[in-house]
Amino acid sequence: MKPGKSRSRVGVIAARRRTTLYVIALGVWLTGAVWLLYHYFIRSVDQFGFENIHPQQQYWLVAHGIFAVAAAWMFGVLWPGHVLGGWRAKIRRTSGGWLFGGVAWLTLTGVALYYIGSTQWREWTSLAHWVIGLGWVVPYFVHVWYTRNSQR
Repeated sequence: MKPGKSRSRVGVIAARRRTTLYVIALGVWLTGAVWLLYHYFIRSVDQFGFENIHPQQQYWLVAHGIFAVAAAWMFGVLWPGHVLGGWRAKIRRTSGGWLFGGVAWLTLTGVALYYIGSTQWREWTSLAHWVIGLGWVVPYFVHVWYTRNSQR
C-alpha cells in the first residue's frame, strides 16, 4: 500500500498473498489427504507376502509437515490485518471464527502428534486431527464464498 493511501475495505487480502494462501491451503489439505490414503488403504507387499507400510507414506507426511509450517506462517501474516481487522469490523465473524477454531485445533493436535509418545493417545489425536482437517475445507470455502459474493 502506498504511503498516504487508506485501505478502502477492511481485511482485504492482496492478490499475490491470496494466491499464496490458496496454494498453501491446498497443499496442506492435499498432502494430508494423500497421506491418509497411503496410511489406511495403500500397502506394499514384500517378497515374503507381508503387507508393510508403503514407503511413500513418509514422504507425504513430510510434505504435509512442510505445508503445515507454511500455513502457520501464513496465519501469522494474516493475523494483524485480515483476522483482527475483520473481527473488529464485525465482518464474517461466524465463518472466520470457525476458520480460526479449525486452525487452532489442527495446530494443537498436529504438535501433539509430533510429541505424544503413547500409542493409544496418538491414535485418538490422529483421528481428531484428520477428521477436522478433512472437514476444514467446508468453513474455508464458505468464508471464501461469502467474501466473493459480498464484493459483488
